[in-house]
Amino acid sequence: MKKKLLLLVLPMLLFVATLQAQTKVWDFGGDPTYTSPEQIALWPVVAFNAAESATIEKDNLFLVGDSSGDKFGQIENAGGATWDTGTPDEYTSINRFKFNGGSAPVDFLPSYSYMYFPVSGPVDVKIWFRSGSSSDTERILYISDGTTLLNSFQAVGNGDPETITASYTGTGGNIYIYDSNSFNLYKIEVTGAGADVLSINNIDTAINTSVKSANDRIYISNVTSNTEVNIYSITGALVKTVNTNTDLDFSFNSGLYFARVTTLEGQKSVKLLVQ
Repeated sequence: MKKKLLLLVLPMLLFVATLQAQTKVWDFGGDPTYTSPEQIALWPVVAFNAAESATIEKDNLFLVGDSSGDKFGQIENAGGATWDTGTPDEYTSINRFKFNGGSAPVDFLPSYSYMYFPVSGPVDVKIWFRSGSSSDTERILYISDGTTLLNSFQAVGNGDPETITASYTGTGGNIYIYDSNSFNLYKIEVTGAGADVLSINNIDTAINTSVKSANDRIYISNVTSNTEVNIYSITGALVKTVNTNTDLDFSFNSGLYFARVTTLEGQKSVKLLVQ
């Protein structure tokens, strides 16, 4: 009886631990001592990442271009800095991600030159940054959920390396990062259960169950035990929940989605593009 109870409890504990341990990092700094090879390859030195009026997605981070000119998201080999020198949290960069202007925010929503990412629930956000200038001109970096300001940093005459943190406690949506005038970002870290939809790619794990899309259908295959699949929109809203113990497929509306797969083997998140 005790053994049976333990076998039932352990998967639940592993599931909770998986939820609590979700972490996503976008690292623009480019220093191989601190930045992974994958992130260095993802964010090379370029003139811009999002063209004028364009919205692109890189590693589940959405970048919205400027209203005039191809300049948002320039990765420049300049402005390197060190944070928390001599501590376990030390971080050094040699590159920077440049806003190259302001985002013209209105009611906690930026108009252009900004980034956002979806979450499915509570998360904590930390950003390593510097103001684009040490002049006396006021510059403000914002983090919001589109309706509420989660935190901001006002820089006047300060070009020092800084960090800002914010907590989101909602049930899902987008987190926006934007500014009033030219900030440089070096790293973004998102932790918490709501970061599960920010999985880098369809990474193989111990879970055998496969969730894939083809044309206008979603296929759940290799099902060997009770399986739950939660499908989220890119805004983090739960769109559909499927519980099954057999393979199945179904039609679905076109769009980009994230699926969280939970079985007795554990949990994983995958990205789905339905056409």
